[in-house]
Amino acid sequence: MHHAHIIPLVLFLAFITTSTGKAATQHAWRVQQLHKDNNEGVAVGDINGDGKLDITSGEFWYQAPDFKQRPLRKILPFGADYMQNNSEHLYDMDGDGDLDVLSGAFTLKNVDWFENPGEGNYAKGLWSVHQLVDTGTGYNEATFLHDIDGDGTPEFIENSWNPKNAMQIFRLVRAEDGSVSASKHVVSKSGNGHGMGFGDLNGDGRRDIVFQSGWYEQPSSGPFSGTWEYHHDFDLPHASCPILILDLNKDGRNDLIWSDGHSYGLYWQEQLTPQADGTIIWRQHLIDKSFSQGHSLAWDDVDNDGHNELITGKRYYAHSGNDAGAHDDMTIQYYKWVTETGTWTKHIISTAPAGEGPGIGLQIRVHDLDGDGLKDIVVPGKSGTHILWNEGK
Repeated sequence: MHHAHIIPLVLFLAFITTSTGKAATQHAWRVQQLHKDNNEGVAVGDINGDGKLDITSGEFWYQAPDFKQRPLRKILPFGADYMQNNSEHLYDMDGDGDLDVLSGAFTLKNVDWFENPGEGNYAKGLWSVHQLVDTGTGYNEATFLHDIDGDGTPEFIENSWNPKNAMQIFRLVRAEDGSVSASKHVVSKSGNGHGMGFGDLNGDGRRDIVFQSGWYEQPSSGPFSGTWEYHHDFDLPHASCPILILDLNKDGRNDLIWSDGHSYGLYWQEQLTPQADGTIIWRQHLIDKSFSQGHSLAWDDVDNDGHNELITGKRYYAHSGNDAGAHDDMTIQYYKWVTETGTWTKHIISTAPAGEGPGIGLQIRVHDLDGDGLKDIVVPGKSGTHILWNEGK
């Protein structure tokens, strides 16, 4: 059943820390609910080849420009309030030139993709399903498509909340007929953990993997040359998916931004001058502790000032209502980094009683959906799939 309604919401500006105390020009946002179910994955791309950005979210896709709901697949429910979709990605899996849906699941070992039937065939029902790979591991927090070796083809990487699970990368290999298969590379036979991010931590120009309990250093001989060296330099409890890796304070060393996905706390870890033996040391800074379950983060420019902002919010019922702050009001917000003062300003995008408005689910997608030059935000979650329309100042 299709549910769509539009609620006008006006942005207001709040400060966590600021050196000036001056308010900025207000920014307006409008919330549109596409559907309400327990799906927590979402992707954005041109599904039907008409040049407009569509949305896939769980069992449906939404056709631009009016985002009409259309069937895509069926997803198994499990637990008290979950569906077997912890993330979805758009990628041409069969070489026919259109985007298919590649999906991860919480407790299943199989990674499936759903074949885009192509223009003229969308009214025929559900998309055909194919198995990409049996990973051999369940207990998956999220999955990522990330180009770990910089060759232009992304790899498929699972993040597991079970620390005994292997850390592994699946290379997407395209055959001559256009079809994609997966080739497994083991980063570490065990040693996974809640939350994941990708970036160069030690300044050697290679992309490393960060997770809850430290980081894996990419070998100098390449990411698929062998196992990776583990560094237990920090612990990030129930870290977000993703953990962001970027040089915030412009000192030439990459820092981390992460949130506690199951309690209160949004932080950045400042990378300090390494010790004489090369050991990396960190200083933790609190960004915000006023909201809980900031399970996903995004880093993009939503106010058109040429600088990226940190986008996050509350995931609704991340552990079926058993997390700290589960019944607090839901918020989605962004934070502007002020380089000169090393502080953040907080900007509320939407707020609503628990379960009655948008939450961040497990993925946040940022795209200019309507071509007006302003980036909009799409979020799934147990309170529904929503578009947050950016209406500017």
